[in-house]
Amino acid sequence: MTSLFLEPFSGISGDMLNGLLVDLGGDVTLLRSELEKLGVDGFHLHVDRIAKSAIWGTDFDVHLHHGEKDTGIEGDFDHDHEHHHDHEHHHDHEHHHDHEHHHDHEHHHDHEHHHDHEHGHSHADARSYADIHDLIVASQLSPFVKEKSLAVFLDIAKAEAAVHNMPVEQIHFHEIGAIDSIVDIVSFFILVESLGIDTVYSTPLTEGSGTISVAHGEMPVPVPAVMQLRKETTIPITQDFTVKTELITPTGLALLKALDPIFEPIPSHFAIQSVGYGFGKRDTGKFNALRGSLLKEDASHSTTIVHHTDDRIVEITTTIDDQTPEQLAYILNRFLDAGALDVYYRSIVMKKNRPGFELTLLIQNSQLEDFSTLLFKETSTIGFRYQQVDRKVMQRRFEQIDTEFGTVTVKINQYGSITKKTLEYEDCQRIAKEMQLPIQEVYHQLQKYIY
Repeated sequence: MTSLFLEPFSGISGDMLNGLLVDLGGDVTLLRSELEKLGVDGFHLHVDRIAKSAIWGTDFDVHLHHGEKDTGIEGDFDHDHEHHHDHEHHHDHEHHHDHEHHHDHEHHHDHEHHHDHEHGHSHADARSYADIHDLIVASQLSPFVKEKSLAVFLDIAKAEAAVHNMPVEQIHFHEIGAIDSIVDIVSFFILVESLGIDTVYSTPLTEGSGTISVAHGEMPVPVPAVMQLRKETTIPITQDFTVKTELITPTGLALLKALDPIFEPIPSHFAIQSVGYGFGKRDTGKFNALRGSLLKEDASHSTTIVHHTDDRIVEITTTIDDQTPEQLAYILNRFLDAGALDVYYRSIVMKKNRPGFELTLLIQNSQLEDFSTLLFKETSTIGFRYQQVDRKVMQRRFEQIDTEFGTVTVKINQYGSITKKTLEYEDCQRIAKEMQLPIQEVYHQLQKYIY
């Protein structure tokens, strides 16, 4: 399991998310190859590792061969049928290149939004949501990339339709802008899949304040499309009133929503593997970047080295009689993923002779407040008992041994003169799959190596 931890302290956009994933190890060659499956031309990726404020990260940009980056939304907004491309609809519209370092080959691109061309457009040079849907469905992209990309485009189209009080079917992305948005969105999910990310944690998002200038005047921050995307979500967003511009773009927010992030600190059992930065384009007066970390896959406390034999932990107990076994199975895994030392249920008979479950969690003292919130959020309980308990544990360390099946991890537990050696389950499971052997046969063959 690979998890991603996001820190959107300066907002979020498609460019920032893509730059971050490339900075965390995303393969740009693979990305370009996968994008060819879309069958769309008229663009090329510009990906560079640069430094801002002496911090290195990745700048990701979709360069268009013709026209300017204008992801305007078209529709019959006005009685005179003019198509005004407000900046709110530029789903990755942070295109003011404020890079401090003068890389002559990359940064002389004037991406500011001079809309000299905007009023001559018709639907003939725009893509509807249906057009984009058919394009993605007909491509040879993976099922994951297709599903997630389509969900994001539909989310954005619904938000725009609500803003303009019109059906989704009448929402049109200007042709050039459609290419820009398609590439940003599809690229992101190609990178997510290639990095094997399946769980996302995040700190609250930061938005700017004030207003931004658009074709019709001043528009409040957050922009209307972002406000529509926030409806019926619990995504925590704070505003930085010292930044007088927008920091959250519709594309960035829609991509984040599709990841179904967990807004909690990094669980205690995760270790950070790598840290990266994806740069934004807007000059905010501050360090404009999205920071993220890839977390170590193994989430088992059994892989932690233990030096002590005595400690004190918290035991939480509560009873539940109105949730299904399927829900409880999910909840158990949520608690383990959040860093519980142990979680288990046992069947009980409750008042009124109702069958129910007693849920017990073992956690570190420092985790009590986090797990209090998580219990009330994830379960139907309205109260629980907890107490501090002392425990004895064996010291634990690990050794790597060479076997006929390759390198295997052995867990060595010790208490005084007592020693217990066990094979690491994940290694045995991997070998059983690779060698097509019953797992008990793998254990039998490896036992001779550990003593």
